[in-house]
Amino acid sequence: MTAESIMTSNLITLSPQDTVADAMFLMHSKGVRNLPVVDESGAFVGLFGMRRLSHLLLPKAALDLGSHSISDLHFLPDEVVQNGDRWHEISGQPVKNFLEKKKKVLFCTPQTPFPELLALLDESKDTSLPVIVIEGETRKVVGMVSSWDVLEGIIMGRLVDNSDASVLAKDD
Repeated sequence: MTAESIMTSNLITLSPQDTVADAMFLMHSKGVRNLPVVDESGAFVGLFGMRRLSHLLLPKAALDLGSHSISDLHFLPDEVVQNGDRWHEISGQPVKNFLEKKKKVLFCTPQTPFPELLALLDESKDTSLPVIVIEGETRKVVGMVSSWDVLEGIIMGRLVDNSDASVLAKDD
């Protein structure tokens, strides 16, 4: 099995000019954690997701904690209203200012096999990978693969491969 067999190909994408507020609205309304950002020609520009958004909302001091845990963030305000100033500061800015850069984003191709997908997802800081087709100098996003997609593919593939139709039919 390959990335192509489990990837989500009906993509929700952002343009570099879309705002952080636009991205958050799409992530919330569509139930996705990462959105590929593509230019007018459909070329992959970068990735914007919940990881980047959470870093934008945390004060700079929180990012410099080093080995300390997230539970050491007692200095953050408890009230949502107090965090509103930071949101107001970033919400209208274009996502192009805050992308996970192409150089740092791990990706796969439609032909990437499951074992390699698992390794890439384990190495990645994100929960999903863009599926990229390289056309000359251009990278085009043709899908996204999440950790859940891979796990479901393995489980469903095993069930189908083992001809264990009785497991699939137990709900009848």
